Amino acid sequence: MKKIYFLLFTCTLFLSACTSDKASKVATSEVEPVDVSKALFHNPDSLNFYAAIAYKDDDPKGLFVTGAAAYVRAQDPNFPDNCTTVPLDEADIMLLRSAELGYPDAIKAIRCLNAHGQWHHSIPETNN
Repeated sequence: MKKIYFLLFTCTLFLSACTSDKASKVATSEVEPVDVSKALFHNPDSLNFYAAIAYKDDDPKGLFVTGAAAYVRAQDPNFPDNCTTVPLDEADIMLLRSAELGYPDAIKAIRCLNAHGQWHHSIPETNN
């Protein structure tokens, strides 16, 4: 199964849009990629499954996948039209909730988005 990095869809593509030297330094020295499967984000059944457990069970991984999918869609020109995602505002809420529940990939994704000026909320405090 071919792997892609969430970083490629969020952080790396935002790097060229960053105008602040500080943001670039943070991005290169402190931001870790989130390793995810392309098959997950390009599969409508998978996205629907994770959205269902996000809404129904407040599942941290479901919240992360559903939130991250909106950012992947925004950056991936090959994102399938038949895959449904939530609006970015709702994606932010889902990523925050996932991070609040301690899901490490959500925390990494938020840090990545923040480092590149794409996160417009407070960064959740964590021990990670």
